[in-house]
Amino acid sequence: MAGWRRPPITAADCIVTLLIYIAACGSAWVLAGFVPEYRALAGPGDDTRFLPLAFAVAWLGIGLTLLLVPLWTLRAVRLRQRAWSTALVAFPLLAESWVLGLLAAVVAVSY
Repeated sequence: MAGWRRPPITAADCIVTLLIYIAACGSAWVLAGFVPEYRALAGPGDDTRFLPLAFAVAWLGIGLTLLLVPLWTLRAVRLRQRAWSTALVAFPLLAESWVLGLLAAVVAVSY
């Protein structure tokens, strides 16, 4: 495998990667705005004292996604791989973080 030639990183690849990451940041901003809506799962008499833990799960997942994806992207650039495909990983990770927070909210409200 050492004999394979790796193509050079193009400017278009860097621009597309940057645009994808900016779109992921916008998506993260929107998803983080929907995290407080977990409160709608609780009825008027339900105990919501554990609901902030669900908020923390969702926001921590969103924050870690926005911190780790650029590191993975830089690693892909350093290895001379396509960076835009690595940046696309942000979208499923953001959705997963929000859903994981939602599941934690369901458990917190039912507890």
